[in-house]
Amino acid sequence: MEILHIPPDLEAKLKEEGAQIKSTGEMKKISVLFVDVRNFPQLFQKHDAETILAIIDLYFRVLSSIVKKYDGVIPRISGGNLMAVWGLPNPQKIDSYNAVRAGFEMRMEMFHLIPELVRAGTVPLEIGIGIGTGKAISGFVGPLDRREFALVGNCIIRGERLQSIAFDNRIFIDKMTAAEIKLVSYMMPLPKEINKSGLQDDMVYEVEGIYEFNRKFESMRKHPRFIVAKAVGLTKTSSKQRKVVLLKSIGEGGMGIEVHEKEQFDLQIGERVVMDTSRVSLLRMKSVKGMVVRKEEYKADGIFHLKTWDVGIKLLDLPEETKKRLQKVSVGKRIV
Repeated sequence: MEILHIPPDLEAKLKEEGAQIKSTGEMKKISVLFVDVRNFPQLFQKHDAETILAIIDLYFRVLSSIVKKYDGVIPRISGGNLMAVWGLPNPQKIDSYNAVRAGFEMRMEMFHLIPELVRAGTVPLEIGIGIGTGKAISGFVGPLDRREFALVGNCIIRGERLQSIAFDNRIFIDKMTAAEIKLVSYMMPLPKEINKSGLQDDMVYEVEGIYEFNRKFESMRKHPRFIVAKAVGLTKTSSKQRKVVLLKSIGEGGMGIEVHEKEQFDLQIGERVVMDTSRVSLLRMKSVKGMVVRKEEYKADGIFHLKTWDVGIKLLDLPEETKKRLQKVSVGKRIV
């Protein structure tokens, strides 16, 4: 008797869509995301088994919830590595967008998670994300009493290799993923000195920003908005006090940031600030000036304990060339 082992979230989608996976195999177009913890071995050097498991459990709960939010499935979790897939059981037009968007939210959640780990006395975790898109064979392999769900394809190899060279919470994608999201993202070709993973003959990219598509607010939005999710330095103009913050989003109208521990860095409405944007290629400016126009406490789901503030900053004196670059994504947003 053939016994099929199907990942629970994929099984739920099969029931929801009334679909099946052919045990003999079939070709599917998918987008696959690999994310891996970079400092995983250090945990074993510093903590006991119970603490390590608690940390990894928290990490995977956070990442798994993001995959589910963006309609992906998780065929595999192993060690510090998670594999997520979009396009099963049936491909959708926005699969590649959802995969990359999930990657950005994972990067954002690391900003929340790292201070929690430091507060608990453990090492901060860093992740690398690789995403591939293309054809893959889905089916089952193994003995009849344990037929495991499997995916085989070059896009899977590319995604895993790109994940292996991604560092500092960066997102690397292959050329097929880039082709799918080019109208709704800002990306840069990966330098050859970084691309030493066996993909030297292929164009691969780092994604720095992706359009935030929100059906609820789309009709009301005046300016396109990129999700960036990158740690940058912010300086208060009056006191020169500086703090690392999370740059969540950029648009022609302004920036959205998150700041931990308001008591140590109290931003007031109307206060002038300078943002270090030397690592934000999308702006092509070493720094930008802004003014605080909104501030409210970030509400998490009970996992995080540090007080965090969601802050809106109006951009001041932004060059016309930069404004045009931020506006260009609105031309292609219709594809999502």
